[in-house]
Amino acid sequence: MDRRTFGKKVSVIAAALAGSGALAACGGGDDDAVGTNPTTPPTTPLAPLPTTRFSSDRLVLSEPMLQLPTADTVRVVWFTEFEGKDHQVRYGASLDRAVPATSRKMSRMYEDKTSKVTGRTYTGVTERDIWRHEATVTGLTAGVRVPYVAVSSDGTKAMRSDDNTLQALPAVGQTTRLLLTSDLQLKKMAAANYERVAETLAPIDGVLFAGDLVNVPNRASEWFDNNVPDAPPFFAAMQGTMTKWQPTSTYTGGALLQNAWIMPILGNHEYSGRWRPQTNDLGTMFNDPQPLWYAEMRYAQQAATINPTNDPKVRATWIADNSFETISYEEMFTLPEGPDGKRYYSQRLGDVHVIAMDGNRIWRGWGANSKGKLSETLADVNNPDAWGFGDFQFWPFGKGSRQYTWLQGVLDSAEFKSAKYKIVMVHQSVFGLGDNAIPTMAQTKVSFDYEDTNGQRRILGPLALPISAATWASDIQPIIAAKRMRYVKYDYPLAEDVWKTDIEPLLVAAGVQLVHVGHSHLWCRSKVGNLNYIETSNVGNTYGAYVAGLAPKRTAIPALSATQPHTTLTWNQADYPLDGDPHGRPIVAPNLRNVMAELAGTGNVPFLSSNDITAYSVFDSKAGTISSYAFDTRYPARAPIKFDEFPLIG
Repeated sequence: MDRRTFGKKVSVIAAALAGSGALAACGGGDDDAVGTNPTTPPTTPLAPLPTTRFSSDRLVLSEPMLQLPTADTVRVVWFTEFEGKDHQVRYGASLDRAVPATSRKMSRMYEDKTSKVTGRTYTGVTERDIWRHEATVTGLTAGVRVPYVAVSSDGTKAMRSDDNTLQALPAVGQTTRLLLTSDLQLKKMAAANYERVAETLAPIDGVLFAGDLVNVPNRASEWFDNNVPDAPPFFAAMQGTMTKWQPTSTYTGGALLQNAWIMPILGNHEYSGRWRPQTNDLGTMFNDPQPLWYAEMRYAQQAATINPTNDPKVRATWIADNSFETISYEEMFTLPEGPDGKRYYSQRLGDVHVIAMDGNRIWRGWGANSKGKLSETLADVNNPDAWGFGDFQFWPFGKGSRQYTWLQGVLDSAEFKSAKYKIVMVHQSVFGLGDNAIPTMAQTKVSFDYEDTNGQRRILGPLALPISAATWASDIQPIIAAKRMRYVKYDYPLAEDVWKTDIEPLLVAAGVQLVHVGHSHLWCRSKVGNLNYIETSNVGNTYGAYVAGLAPKRTAIPALSATQPHTTLTWNQADYPLDGDPHGRPIVAPNLRNVMAELAGTGNVPFLSSNDITAYSVFDSKAGTISSYAFDTRYPARAPIKFDEFPLIG
């Protein structure tokens, strides 16, 4: 079957199978076969399916998506702006089996004055009542796609989704096709990207999404119904429903999540900062996290007032509200879980073992006299409650951390070792050419320029974060209390890159074949031993690729103290390379066609960096290859170009 017709086939397959009574089992890579669940039919006939579609009601915020496949089950999840009733999934060749859905209200879905939703205006931080419905379909068999629809009632009328198919986990030896993507973030090329994936490569079995699904995770419209042209909401882009929310959209998006499980990981945009709704701005809160250790220290200082009964829930809530949280992401997705819940996990998918890591830190801007990567705002150097603490890591992931210990265990497991293909996902630029490749993933170090009690300038540091409560109390708090702090400076030593020193050697030794990353919105790849790196996140605006001999270069770091009249401190230029991979990893050029030369006129370059040309990559376990395609969004009628393909083995 021509893959462009797969979506149409799904929409009629239930009726066709019901009429013929035919059952087709798929396996061994027959992507087009569709079957039925082998469980016993119900003894009581079900009510007829409603005729009204989800697409006709704007209070139905998504089509169904697939989550958490197991050997014989899969979850079906969808969202509405009403609590409703009678939510269920109908499935089987004749859609004559049903399983009820459980519903829960999302706890941190809000809008603010910058939200754009058709027919609505928000003047401040305003909660939206959004309900998540989830049904577990059981009795499935590996290699068998089963027709299904989701059904909801708003209390007055019943509605249904379009016809889709679901499946359980693949068996060993079964062909599995996985889309590698990331960084949707309302970016203008996302709808075009996923539309072309659906048209040319469906059916996709799963989506490995390497973080940054939206920009502001607690802004509901970014997930569902943002109406700004060229700013696709997450579900609309990945479910092919763009014209429901943006009727004039050139691209519809792709109906992927209805028929493919999605396995995302946390990106820095899934982390939101301190919860301060009085600011009336979700973006301000998102950009305002502080380290967990600092919030815990502040809590300890005020515990008697904040929590006189010593309630552990009060403590946990206060610390999260005063540091950072991932509430919306965790409520949005049902995922495998590791020791710390959904932050990191592993999943076997037939011949493929996927390890999803959380190696995230806050992203801050450049500048040497402002709250950013390098420093704090001069006016706030004696007010640490206003500090950003540089590009601090949300959670440790190097040697000695819980995640590192867990990773060692996964890499040593029989399930991992027996997998033919071994893939790791991590969001932030642990390699690459983009502006976001520096600073590297070194633990932040801080230095303090201050006056002593005699008025003499002194330097304290560099101190590695986190700073202990004892050190803060004895060495830092007295300076701040006396308002003698003059400058706060942050460093990220290249030689102390946690990924390069701790994680990469572990993955190479364990035989991991691929690390899939995002963050700079590029396509580029590299190879270290038998470990391939690929950044294939060019679905939106690019954050630049910097190669020696090409202009421009990355942001230059202030070199001389003369440029910083408030401090004698400076930065080590060698820690912040202006081009190339920071550790000199070789960049592998596309091996089929150079689309930047063909479509953008740049000459031969080893990357794709464009605001007009989007790229997507798919792993096929039967061929054992990752194939990458480029599509010029300025010309909707043109076909995508396959520009790179490489094997994971050999």
